[in-house]
Amino acid sequence: MQGLGRNATSAGANPIRLAEIVLAAAVRASADAVYVEPLAGNEASYAIAFERAQQVISTVTVDAWLGAAVVARFAFLAQLDLAASHATSAVVAVRSGDRQADVVVTIRPGDGLRADLMVVTKARPGKLTSAPVGIGDVIANYRLLAQLGEGGMGTVYAVEHIVLGRKYALKVLRAKFVDHDPTAAQRFVLEARAAARVRHPNIVDVFDFGHFPDGRPFFVMEMLEGQSLGDHIDNGAVEPATVVAIAQQLSAALAAVHERGVVHADVTPSNVLVVSWDPVHVKLVDFGLAAIAGEARAEDNPDFVLGTPSYISPEQLRGLPATDRSDQYSLGIVLFELLTGRPPFADTDIRKLCMMHLNASIPPISSATGPIPPKLVDVITTCMQKSPHARFPGMRAMIAALDDIERVTDRRGWRRWLSS
Repeated sequence: MQGLGRNATSAGANPIRLAEIVLAAAVRASADAVYVEPLAGNEASYAIAFERAQQVISTVTVDAWLGAAVVARFAFLAQLDLAASHATSAVVAVRSGDRQADVVVTIRPGDGLRADLMVVTKARPGKLTSAPVGIGDVIANYRLLAQLGEGGMGTVYAVEHIVLGRKYALKVLRAKFVDHDPTAAQRFVLEARAAARVRHPNIVDVFDFGHFPDGRPFFVMEMLEGQSLGDHIDNGAVEPATVVAIAQQLSAALAAVHERGVVHADVTPSNVLVVSWDPVHVKLVDFGLAAIAGEARAEDNPDFVLGTPSYISPEQLRGLPATDRSDQYSLGIVLFELLTGRPPFADTDIRKLCMMHLNASIPPISSATGPIPPKLVDVITTCMQKSPHARFPGMRAMIAALDDIERVTDRRGWRRWLSS
């Protein structure tokens, strides 16, 4: 990597040559990932950062126009659409000297064009067979202490780092998703890495990545005390004041990742951890699942819905890619359930449930815990519109609407909201 800066300089103003240098350097240096993005706090420059084992090993700064042109060159090589409203990925085979590797190129929209490159080994042919894993086994540097839970997409374990002695939570992707789509493992790690680079008080910190012996990818995140928001909803509705605070925190977390071109695609109460209630503090988890969530048409195959049916957006059900407005729809469903104690749409038949998301009207919003301000009802119903274009134009607009609720509210009495 020591020669990268000189090579980048020698490439001059030629984005084609610089893109070739970046790809070759990534393979030669065995980098895990390369990020080409606007330099924070400097609109005139782009940063090209190489990472290995979650550590930056080299960074090159170039003019903004050149950085954007390099991103465009990567899009050309990967045959990706620069104008797409969502992140798109493709694999490019790269050879540098006697080394070769597949590089997953992801082009992200957001605040300036961005490209993520992940160097991966070729996927093993055939289906995965989940190797028996038991409590006490060591996976990479982590000893499995206990199974904390299992969802539709992954299994979560409490683990301990065998050298540091620190406890973390480890989530591993279930084998059926890799069987269904051989590229799921690569995209799982790519999206988790992208989200892990966003440091935010309402996003769970991710520290490490790896693979089980059978090839299934995992990520390691901070271990938090407490339960998921879903566990608390089981006990009934949440008072409006707390719902507003939760909405502000989750919308801020989503805004941060959306501005990096990352979409969660599976915002549910189970993916929100409650760190504390007084004051309320929540954290959003499972960004690694964004790469695979919501990609199946439930109306075509109701037995294999990727994403959580009670919270999935209409456009995801139609087979369209999840976008930031898809996250907004799911967040609206979560807020509805927090206020009322139940989701807006429910049915034991998954197909019927999905059709409700597509066609059913939004039920009235009421709460047994106290009066709900009309402006909060407006926020939730805007999020839950069937058409993405009828929702907020972005998460920042939703945050502004939530802040407006506070500005017109006397915090000494929630009933004042009835006349707002």
